[in-house]
Amino acid sequence: AGEVFTRVEFNVSIQSGGGKRIGVNLSPITNPEGEIEGAICLLSDLTEIVELQNQMKLRENFAALGEMSAAIAHEFKNSLATIVGYAQMSAAETEVNTLQSYAREIHKESQALSNIVTDFLNFARPVMTSIYEVDLAELLKAVIADLKNFRPGDYNVRFVTSSDALVPCDATLMRQSFLNLLINATEALENRGTILVSIDAPPDRNHVRVLVEDDGHGIPVDLLPKIFFPFFTTKPGGTGIGLSLVQKIMLAHNGRIEVQSAEGKGTRFTVTLPKA
Repeated sequence: AGEVFTRVEFNVSIQSGGGKRIGVNLSPITNPEGEIEGAICLLSDLTEIVELQNQMKLRENFAALGEMSAAIAHEFKNSLATIVGYAQMSAAETEVNTLQSYAREIHKESQALSNIVTDFLNFARPVMTSIYEVDLAELLKAVIADLKNFRPGDYNVRFVTSSDALVPCDATLMRQSFLNLLINATEALENRGTILVSIDAPPDRNHVRVLVEDDGHGIPVDLLPKIFFPFFTTKPGGTGIGLSLVQKIMLAHNGRIEVQSAEGKGTRFTVTLPKA
């Protein structure tokens, strides 16, 4: 039919057991008049390449797991050291008011440990979605209105949309995700500056893009690959679970989230969601 196929991949079973991963490139051969006289087909054995890619992904996953475990262990060690310290001082203390203050500190650190465990369980738990058609423009207006209540400050939020943006999604999870992105933006601004939220929904495309941009301090280049790792954070008192949950929610909707940033010039998060 004159169609061109570039790197179509499929598995082929072989008699000795196992299989091969084959890539196919197919294109027509035409004469000077543009008539098809035949076809050229290139078959490539991609088995070793695919295996190498899988090994690299496995290494990356183990590295990410190691970093996440180290971050959790660090938080636990700090809290436990504080609890043990106050417990030891309590053993020799007789002043009631002082003992009560030690008890409050122990309770605070114990609560912090409980929150870490809760965050971890929330991240590990499969995302359960209730999908129905949602207008992202209306949802984002509501999220922006909520933002001022959660993070009051001397900053501006601009919202731009050129058309309706109807997508099938879980409205509750989507509100949670965009609120998290906007809260991060206000923290990057340190409560002064501008956040731009825009929707790009071309009628001839099968996806909708939402951009959340700020003109804050930006993210260092060496930290960009890590910001979606669970429990990775540069914020004092942060858990590092927010962006990893946002990414998990987007993947559960067959979407994706990407980030661009430069130190001193701000950050842009781009969320892409399918229309159907």
